[in-house]
Amino acid sequence: MSSVDEFTRKLKSIADQSNLHEAAAVFEHSRSYVDANREKLMKRYPNCWIVVHKEQVLAADKDLRRLIGTIRRSGIHLEQVAVELLTSEENPILL
Repeated sequence: MSSVDEFTRKLKSIADQSNLHEAAAVFEHSRSYVDANREKLMKRYPNCWIVVHKEQVLAADKDLRRLIGTIRRSGIHLEQVAVELLTSEENPILL
């Protein structure tokens, strides 16, 4: 492997790590928004799965498979959104 190829590979690795860090930060922002606004969101989307990107609910549905299909068709990257079930049950499932 040439030094140029190795340098290119290292730059790509750094860029991939940066993208991963950015995706994690966006996910955490989205989760924090859900946590801070849970009651309001539960009133608007009772017993629904929601997809949140930053501070915006992108989609909501009572059927998780249908919701994931909707998100995938829209081109949104799942690693940058929070997907959560809004329910009054004590142990909701988090993705």
